Amino acid sequence: MNQIILASHGGLAEGARDTLSMVLGDVSNVHVVTLARDDKEPVSKEVERLVKSFDENDAVYVCTDMLGSSVNNSVVELMNNGAKITVISGMNMPLVLSLAVSAGPLSASELRAIVREARAGLVNCAEPEEPVATPAKKRAVAGKGGKANIVLARLDYRLLHGQVVFSWVNSVAAQRIIVVDDAAANDEIKKGALKLAKPAGVYLNVYTVEKALSKMEKLNTLGENVMFVFGNVHEMLEFLTSYKLPEVNFGAAANHDGAEPVGGKDSSVFLDAAEKADAQKIIDLGVKVYEQQTPTQPRTDITSF
Repeated sequence: MNQIILASHGGLAEGARDTLSMVLGDVSNVHVVTLARDDKEPVSKEVERLVKSFDENDAVYVCTDMLGSSVNNSVVELMNNGAKITVISGMNMPLVLSLAVSAGPLSASELRAIVREARAGLVNCAEPEEPVATPAKKRAVAGKGGKANIVLARLDYRLLHGQVVFSWVNSVAAQRIIVVDDAAANDEIKKGALKLAKPAGVYLNVYTVEKALSKMEKLNTLGENVMFVFGNVHEMLEFLTSYKLPEVNFGAAANHDGAEPVGGKDSSVFLDAAEKADAQKIIDLGVKVYEQQTPTQPRTDITSF
């Protein structure tokens, strides 16, 4: 039997299952996992629990909302750690319908065909026949030499995910992303997931704090637009103590025991007392701190913690 897990932020997955039930009736083999703003554990924990409840002979397909999202990255990491699941990013109704009605495990070629058909379901109904395409211009990434232009330094425990890949990179025209996170830099599986989430035509480096600092002299000869992403406040402070930046963006910090939201309305930044102390030290260095989740949301300047 095939087991289908729909995993998303918010109510997308639940809505997709409701639609499936209207079309197919019984969808007892379709399961939903969602990530809310204030959840304290990754969706991979619930996916893992579901997989353990299935028959060991079941084929398990996990459809996530978007390539590079925190939901997708979490489940891909679970898959790369040996979980018997197949992860497909960018779910739409043609995809989940095809998977839900499939009788048994799908071969690689069958799954590729389903993904192709799902992509074909995306049509501009105002212009259903595509105009003749002209060759796309490649995005230039090579700098012209000179000091790096650090266009964004962001705190985000999810590292590379949907908002970073699809919003901030385009907004600040980043040519290189440098992820500074000791745990990720020392974990080949995590680095593999980050490379999968990397936007095409943009360079990616995953460094420890120590290595990132050692690379700054070289970075300042490339003349690129560079975006830094830090996984936690403490390592951001460690970096800024040695290499000061004018301002940093607090985008997302995981909710956990003892933490509370900081910043503007609907903030996704949750800090406990120790993290607030480190954040205050960043301000004391003369670095401006602001909370802003996406480029289109309002910016909230933070003057103290």
